[in-house]
Amino acid sequence: MVVLEAIGIKKHFGGVIALSNANLRCYQGRITGLLGANGSGKSTMSKIICGIYQADGGEIKYKGKVVKYRSPSEARKDGIAMVFQNLSLVADLTVWQNIVLGAEESNGMFLDDDSAKELSQKILAQLLPDLDINKKVSQLNPGEMQIVEIAKAVSRNPQLLILDEPTAALEQAQVRNLFSYMRTLAKEGVAMIFTSHRLWEVMEICDDVTIFRNGENVASIDFEKEGKDPDKIIGYITGDVQKKRVEGKRERIVGETVLSVKSLNYGRSLKNVSFDLKQGEILGIGGLAGQGQIELMHALAGAFHNVRCDVELRGKKIKLNRPLNAIKEGVVFVPGDKQLEGLFLKHSVLFNIIFPKTSLPHPLFIPYEEYRKECEEIVDVLSIKAPTVDVPVETLSGGNQQKVVVGKWLPFDINVLLLADPAKGIDIGAKRDLYQYIVERVQKNNMSVILYASDSEELIEYCDRVLIMYEGQIVANLEGEDINEDTIIACSMRVR
Repeated sequence: MVVLEAIGIKKHFGGVIALSNANLRCYQGRITGLLGANGSGKSTMSKIICGIYQADGGEIKYKGKVVKYRSPSEARKDGIAMVFQNLSLVADLTVWQNIVLGAEESNGMFLDDDSAKELSQKILAQLLPDLDINKKVSQLNPGEMQIVEIAKAVSRNPQLLILDEPTAALEQAQVRNLFSYMRTLAKEGVAMIFTSHRLWEVMEICDDVTIFRNGENVASIDFEKEGKDPDKIIGYITGDVQKKRVEGKRERIVGETVLSVKSLNYGRSLKNVSFDLKQGEILGIGGLAGQGQIELMHALAGAFHNVRCDVELRGKKIKLNRPLNAIKEGVVFVPGDKQLEGLFLKHSVLFNIIFPKTSLPHPLFIPYEEYRKECEEIVDVLSIKAPTVDVPVETLSGGNQQKVVVGKWLPFDINVLLLADPAKGIDIGAKRDLYQYIVERVQKNNMSVILYASDSEELIEYCDRVLIMYEGQIVANLEGEDINEDTIIACSMRVR
């Protein structure tokens, strides 16, 4: 049975056309993947369905009736819930308070806290059993926050559940739990719209997919009838079936040691971490989320003042106790949390990209025209979708914002490029282009890269070696044919 049908949806924001003639259909008890590049209209369509935006044209049919919700609360009352990419949690409230927020039940004159806690515990038992429902959200890591956001949407007993990039902050075990729960909901008759830039997730969990490009649906594929062809899907997303994936290198890197880290310790997060990074090497950092990977990247970027370690860069001892020191040594950091760590959201694309250069010592006059030309070249190379470099970076889609975070370091003479989930929130085509550019820079300039990625596919495809971290320590050094999903998972869980 068709639960929702969006027909000929149009939406524009000023002069920007987000949706021009978009169609989407989803069915009871089925999971529909909604795919497309950043800016293709996926999130806009989802927000129109759940009442955040109003369509400029077309119609939405829900359970056979034409609907036009004026707010998310109207949609929720009708059985439509959405898991947002940008979390809608209240940091000072507990987990269980966030889950029932806005839908609290009363017990006489008072709120029924016991019932709320019981409901929260029941949902989380399937998604993240060890999560303490009495913890404040401010105490949670990003993955735990995302699980709470999902639990909040599910607690409304929706008949249509929209999940917009729900797995971006989750570790693999959490993704498996979510997928198991989604299958349970599907068996109960819930229709779902699932958006993800990780193609393997779509292939595993979805029954069918609808693909958007430039504000229109360009394909719908029923996996049961037509099979699962990832190359075909990528071709529809990008509009270019000729581009090939960047093949991961597998030859052993035997060049000069660029960075040598010995006995790095930081509080309880990092314990006796030691490794060498070779010239022209892409060194991966893997393992389950929260095992010290982000802290290691921050330590190497100079974010911690009290790190204990010996660090040599090209044979010279250096101190990475300040970010400016790291930058001066050619060790630059691309964070995964673009909005918190990587961008000045209210400022222009130009300001964000040239900011690192203007922050360093420079001649009396800053060559703005030269920097502007350089910025425009970076925008072109990384295919950043922006009308001009003068628009505020907050007006860009999440994936294009992330590309700005990467782009601002590309003009530098880099010794070591630190990448912390650089492709988080970037669509499949843009991710391929981003890594293509990074690999080309490595090969052309003999640059060295340390890459932390929560998606093991990125480590497998692009890294020459992969270090697995567990409880703040390096527990495995994978090379060659050992860089595969089974071995990464086994080492991450200390099976090997």
